Amino acid sequence: MESIDWNSLSNDDLYSIAENLKKEKNCFILAHNYQFVEVQKIADYVGDSLQMAKVATKTDAKMILLCGIKIMAETVKILNPDKKVVMSHFDADCPLANMKSPDDLRALRKKYPDAEVVCYVNSPAALKAESTITCTSANAVKVVSSISKDKQIIFVPDQNIGAWVAYKNNRELIMFDSYCYVHEQITLKEARMMKEEYPDYSLIVHPECALDVCKEADLVCSTSQMIDFVKDNDRVIIGTEIGLYYQLKYRYPEKHLVPLSPKMVCDDMKKTDLRGAVRALAEEKYEIIVTESIKQKARKSLDRMLFFI
Repeated sequence: MESIDWNSLSNDDLYSIAENLKKEKNCFILAHNYQFVEVQKIADYVGDSLQMAKVATKTDAKMILLCGIKIMAETVKILNPDKKVVMSHFDADCPLANMKSPDDLRALRKKYPDAEVVCYVNSPAALKAESTITCTSANAVKVVSSISKDKQIIFVPDQNIGAWVAYKNNRELIMFDSYCYVHEQITLKEARMMKEEYPDYSLIVHPECALDVCKEADLVCSTSQMIDFVKDNDRVIIGTEIGLYYQLKYRYPEKHLVPLSPKMVCDDMKKTDLRGAVRALAEEKYEIIVTESIKQKARKSLDRMLFFI
């Protein structure tokens, strides 16, 4: 490809280049709900972790560009081993995913040898490979409820989703003390203050929020479920990463939407901008590689998750 002065290009130039490159390279672009709206505009599909994983298995494209974070790109690669999977930014990772290691999980499994391991999809491939089944925020309650009551369950790595799932299923789970810093920072006091300030609004929150915040909400759900809720409701407080609020304001300018907190920003999700995404598509530099042994083990865990879609 001829040399491009990327810094001189307008957004319209970048949109045009992206469309041409997608056709030329037979590339399918996935963008997470937390990405900038400008990045979402070049995507063939915008969704949450579960939706992207599902859609990734159905495309005939030779290459997939994922605009999001590394753990999501790993999942797409595992489900599409014969496709080239490229990241939009080399350093877009997830602090939650790196709080605990596979060794930490192996130690927990040794302590509870008969336990089933349920692994939240926002985790490294190596952690999924040590697990019985993967889940997402959309199906975690359903996945755990499918496991016999007489079985112990280790739920990793997010303690807040684990606490919500335990509460909804009325059972104890063995968990790590890991969390998403974006959602963890929201307090019950803040949630109640927003409900008092906007009494006619529904409060919807992501289950990565603390359990007391979740109990205060009118609905606890994944980002895709939040989008569905906003379609049918005009006054909503959005309790998740700020990117979803901006996406919803763009989609539904006539609706009355407010973010639960403007501080709910994922720095890693925001590392990808439009220019970076199109350049990643052009140069294909940030390819995702997963070792064969981890790929095979993690695939079993993911396939079990897809059964619940």
